Amino acid sequence: MDFSAILLVFSVFNGYVYATSGHESCGTKGDIVFLLDNSGSIAEHDFKMMLSFVKDVVKKFKLSTTQVQVGLETFEVGVKTEFTLSQHTSIEDVLKAVDTVSYVGGGSTNTGDALEHIRKKSFSTASGHRRGAPKLAIVVTDGVSSYKNRTKNQAKLARDSGITLMAVGVGKGTDQQELQDIASDPDSKYLFHIKTFVGLKMIESTLAAATCTKLQGLASDCGKKGAADIVFLLDSSGSVGKENFEKMKDFTKEIIDEFTIGSNAVQFGIVIFSTPVTGAFPLNKYRDSTQLKKAISTIQFQNGETHTGKALEYLRLHSFSSKEGARSDSNIPKIAIVITDGHSTYKDKTLEHAEKLKEQGVEIYSIGVGSKVDEDELLKMASNKNMFRVDTFTALAHLQPLLLRQVCTAPNSCLGKSDVVFLLDSSCSVGKDNFQKLKRFVSDVTYNLYIDKNGVQMGVETYECKVHTNFELKRYHNKVKMQNAINNIEYKPGGTNTGDAIKHMWSRSFSSEYGKRENVRKLGIVITDGDSKSKAKTFYEAHKARENGVTMLAIGVGKMNHEELKGIANGTDYLFTTKNYDSLTDLTKSVIKLVCQGICFPALVIRGTLICSMVGYVIKTFYILFQFEQQEDFNVSFNFCLNKPSLLGESCLGN
Repeated sequence: MDFSAILLVFSVFNGYVYATSGHESCGTKGDIVFLLDNSGSIAEHDFKMMLSFVKDVVKKFKLSTTQVQVGLETFEVGVKTEFTLSQHTSIEDVLKAVDTVSYVGGGSTNTGDALEHIRKKSFSTASGHRRGAPKLAIVVTDGVSSYKNRTKNQAKLARDSGITLMAVGVGKGTDQQELQDIASDPDSKYLFHIKTFVGLKMIESTLAAATCTKLQGLASDCGKKGAADIVFLLDSSGSVGKENFEKMKDFTKEIIDEFTIGSNAVQFGIVIFSTPVTGAFPLNKYRDSTQLKKAISTIQFQNGETHTGKALEYLRLHSFSSKEGARSDSNIPKIAIVITDGHSTYKDKTLEHAEKLKEQGVEIYSIGVGSKVDEDELLKMASNKNMFRVDTFTALAHLQPLLLRQVCTAPNSCLGKSDVVFLLDSSCSVGKDNFQKLKRFVSDVTYNLYIDKNGVQMGVETYECKVHTNFELKRYHNKVKMQNAINNIEYKPGGTNTGDAIKHMWSRSFSSEYGKRENVRKLGIVITDGDSKSKAKTFYEAHKARENGVTMLAIGVGKMNHEELKGIANGTDYLFTTKNYDSLTDLTKSVIKLVCQGICFPALVIRGTLICSMVGYVIKTFYILFQFEQQEDFNVSFNFCLNKPSLLGESCLGN
């Protein structure tokens, strides 16, 4: 089992990894329907960008009657089926069909009817939906719907029917609350918002990765190897009710089905809570999934108040003790999954005991069900913002794949960390179009990193005569939000004052105030296309940056002064040049490799098979020779650490 993520050139969503060739090996089974706004507020050239976006996303998948199927609907006053799920079975045919879609650009934005249409017709067997195949709809719109309440209600009905909804809002005319009402939970995974239709290009890979991750069930290799101690904490208070408690139990059993159970694999315990807290069974009670599920079936619904705090205290004092089977090995993750339908009776006690449990090394996942939960409490209770929301207990089933992927990539005690600041030249010589390409390059690098407060932190500064902090290191620990922020950076032309910019980087951007962490590698990445205002100052400030522990990487675009780049960079290994902004993408892998430099690879999981770090040097050689490129259907993920011994005690592999 993989409990973290590699920071290399693999397709990632929110830090979780599949090794593919541009997602082309995402050939799992799933039904995807695109729902495109074709109303009066959409200009024809913007609609064409939407169609181009659809084509680019579709290219990431393998299409066939046994793998991924794609349908397309457009909507304005009415809803039009452009083609159904079963109509086209190859990428070539789908791309041709997309090219035939006509622009309407008239009428109102009847999103509610469109959502009803996909629930009743698009995902029907008559339209080609396959029983058991995941259902995913991608809604792209630029405005507020004509009937907001109907949109909200139909979105809920769609989600309750098993459809995962991704919402993509474009422009300033969208309503953030309405997008949230449409998107499946959590919003950080299923809601995208960009300023212009041009920005669709920047999210296509992220959205494709999210879609692929969802369709793969997220757990195909998840729990088949490796070890973890996992305890479910189930709310059995009066507001839940017996029927919903049974649904909670069913959800728990479905999660357990994805893991190998045993004393050397994954152990599960169950605690139920209301006014009393009851340990249904400890971690070391059952050694196979059949026994586990039978035991869960016999758990009886209780009644009373919601004493979440007492339940968390019970976990700390009993469930994760050696007496109840918790293993002392610090490399075996300890995970608590709390499911509740309301705020706790004593919120302060809940948060107090949650913090104590985290201090003990337990990773907490909180799941809120219904409208009466306290989101603030759930978020503060959870580790690393591992908080989920669903509307009903029936909808818990739709959350299973996402939760599994999160749990299966839970960070353990060995986790790579880097603080990275990009310094982007925004001078007159760059120009607005090239600046867009520069932002896309930074977004592509971000896409391949494990963005987290316990992983990679990233800040972005732009400069011309002045230096502008777009966001600091501590601002974003969510990849989607960070990419949105990058997309929204404004171009501000001026002179090329690189020296002052580097000074700002080492003295402010890498300060505790901006989120710098102690004993964490600092990397500054300068991208520029022209000579600086003062070479002497640039060289001096780059020297000061290195003196202060910042590793400097320099990227020159066009006819840059090579000597100046050498003066900025830590050495030739940290110096790159490219002929223009279009070819910046050629440097993506190299930059990611340097960001990840110093991280060792103690464990490798290939198709669920754990290869321990005793073969680390073989893995490294394999990586150098083949770089895992073009390996079809080759899912790979890593545990990693930064400048520390590996999990089995070998020294780090170096660069």
